Amino acid sequence: MARILIVYGTSHGHTAKICRRIGLMLSLDDHKVELRQADQLPAETRIADFDGVLVAGSVNYGKHQPCLAELVTRHAETLNRIPSAFLSVCGALAGSWPDGPATAAKYVSDFIAQTGWHPNVTRSVAGEVAYTRYPFFTRMVMKLISARTGRPTDTSRNWEFTSWPEIDEFAATVGSLVRPVVHQIR
Repeated sequence: MARILIVYGTSHGHTAKICRRIGLMLSLDDHKVELRQADQLPAETRIADFDGVLVAGSVNYGKHQPCLAELVTRHAETLNRIPSAFLSVCGALAGSWPDGPATAAKYVSDFIAQTGWHPNVTRSVAGEVAYTRYPFFTRMVMKLISARTGRPTDTSRNWEFTSWPEIDEFAATVGSLVRPVVHQIR
């Protein structure tokens, strides 16, 4: 059994939902999971005490949460020594926009360059357009972006684009990162 820290940034709750699912899948695989929001991670948390770390964040206006970038930058040296993974939840992957995958990949590479972290695994997944949880201005901006990128523009509801089988597969990938480390210790 490995100790895995999942630390995330979320703006409207969907990344937290994804991380809870990954945590559940890892727990079912007999890992001990600690799930924490980046801006609420206790200062005394020692990243080095974990067998592996998953960092997850959502993209808003082209960037991941600043608190997530600050945390990763502060702990990059440790994160580079232990098995780690980065999950980016990105609306550019939803809809029919042909530049979506390249845009999502750029957000990941920008985050990695900004923080100095070199995760073992990175993944971008589609998230949610949460129209009903956005303030009016954000809702209108997202409606315009959605129209341009082939996503639904009905603002009376939220639109989820996450592939849960892909999330489960990623959880298995994260679990496999720490499995060799735990076996070497025993």
